[in-house]
Amino acid sequence: MNLSKEKITDLIQQKGISQNELARLMNVAQGSLSNALSGRRSAGRKILSGLLSIFPKETAASLTIMERINKRREPI
Repeated sequence: MNLSKEKITDLIQQKGISQNELARLMNVAQGSLSNALSGRRSAGRKILSGLLSIFPKETAASLTIMERINKRREPI
């Protein structure tokens, strides 16, 4: 599952934390989070569940690229 870097970056800024701090709060390696955000690796269950625990108002769909693609396909 590919993460929406823009959405997650916005959430990090709103929360006032760094990407390193987010990784620590999620209990994942900073490199793993960085790779998932950059698209070098897909996000696994641990990263996605960690994000959902830090940002409980979000959904898996809102944090992934798939939602962005689906929104573009909706008729005008």
